Amino acid sequence: MRRLIALPALALAGCLALSPRAPDVAHFDFGAPSSAPAATPAFPLRSVDVDAPTWLDSTALQYRLAYAEPSRRQGYAASRWAAPPAELLEVALRRAIVAGDAPERTGGCRLLIDLDEFIQVFRTSQESDGVIEVRASLLAPRTDTLLARKRFSVVRSAQSADAQGGVAAITAAAEALVTDLQDWLRTLDRGQAPGLNIAQTCRGA
Repeated sequence: MRRLIALPALALAGCLALSPRAPDVAHFDFGAPSSAPAATPAFPLRSVDVDAPTWLDSTALQYRLAYAEPSRRQGYAASRWAAPPAELLEVALRRAIVAGDAPERTGGCRLLIDLDEFIQVFRTSQESDGVIEVRASLLAPRTDTLLARKRFSVVRSAQSADAQGGVAAITAAAEALVTDLQDWLRTLDRGQAPGLNIAQTCRGA
């Protein structure tokens, strides 16, 4: 009887040994933060916030085969972001843009980023780009009245047709976006319509 019971157990062990092992999942972020000093805008910011649609509210490392299935979003099975894209971008922006005298203030304007796209797009089977698209809004203290808005679209070429290439390209796009937003904030207090001084409004003057 013991021998009969042992046979199924040995068979099960053999099946488990032969079954394919699930691949290890690699998790990516934007890498170590830059040692460069953060850029302080001409006016205080009370917060920097990033919102994303539901299809970007996950850690999936997404890609699109624009040359074959342009309307289909896909995700790498063994590669993921360490956090949802909005969170990664928000941390990068808060590191790069000093929100007044401290990361969070009760006064000052609010910088709201609506994240519209964050993906690796394959133009061909071997050529792809990292793409980030956002809408940036500067909102007034207390009322969140819209003071300024601008759309940004950043594209960076991937060096390899795989997840690692996509991560590097999207990371480069994120770095370029941070620079573009810094430049935009520096110039917002110039050339405004009569009666509107964004720097004074953000200071509560």
